[in-house]
Amino acid sequence: MSVDRLVKALGQIKWGELGACLVVLHGSALRRANPRDVDLFIFVKGDEEEAALRAMEAVETAAGIEADIYVASDVSNVNCFLLLEALRSGVILYKDSEGVDMLVKAVGICNDFMISRRKVKYTETLVERALGHVAGEAP
Repeated sequence: MSVDRLVKALGQIKWGELGACLVVLHGSALRRANPRDVDLFIFVKGDEEEAALRAMEAVETAAGIEADIYVASDVSNVNCFLLLEALRSGVILYKDSEGVDMLVKAVGICNDFMISRRKVKYTETLVERALGHVAGEAP
């Protein structure tokens, strides 16, 4: 299935009825003609598990391939790495006003998190500590 056909098929899903507030398509489905799955980042109101199952079923019916879905209902507990990557390379398939509000809050939280990580050199510190404490070596 072409990217355009996939986006159109997924755009026909009644996301709001599934509990979604915002849906972002990202990943290999936007780069390959025959992806093995569809990657979606979804903000939901209500039960995350139920929304994920309903979304998976709808995607698999509409696209004919498996769905790999990350669902979030709490903007303060979002996987920032995944959200920012999905927004960088993805396509928003659906949004309502609540989803836009959730997105704005989550992006603000994630940007603050990324700035803090850079300021304290989080990754460099972890690598240095890990290399300094290699198993089997004396400290």
